[in-house]
Amino acid sequence: MANQNRSYERLLDLLGVGAGAVFGLIALATTYDVVLRNISGVTLAGLAELVEYTLFASTFLAAPWLLRHNGHVQVDFAVGALSERPRRLVRRIADAVGLIVCLVLLVYAAQVTWDAWRNGSIVLKTLVFPEWWLFAVVVVSMALLVLEFARRLWVGQIEPHGPHDF
Repeated sequence: MANQNRSYERLLDLLGVGAGAVFGLIALATTYDVVLRNISGVTLAGLAELVEYTLFASTFLAAPWLLRHNGHVQVDFAVGALSERPRRLVRRIADAVGLIVCLVLLVYAAQVTWDAWRNGSIVLKTLVFPEWWLFAVVVVSMALLVLEFARRLWVGQIEPHGPHDF
């Protein structure tokens, strides 16, 4: 069990670090493209699409890592004012709602992914690739979010202390 938990945590860390690296590469590539376009009038074909798809994928894939570290945006001034027991109850309810929402999205995303794969749908723009690749990112993200919300409900969550404690 400890090895599985360690592997799971490493996977989430890899996704978080990978998303950060992708965001950095997006910033560099976009800057390079703007400079290139202003100097020579030439732009990199497909870069805008690639940025869209990698931004989409990295955002979804970083979400489980953020949840694990309580890095999601929270409006907790009201919850923080509660005493410990009601605060834990509200957070457990929020985790249960998150679990249910992510489970519904997981089922829907899996159906959409399966349909896109079965139908052979493709994205046909400057970049061409099977459409199910995009939807599979959502499936993986939702599956990991379901696991993380379930873990939080089972073992409890880390109490957030401040905006930079993740």
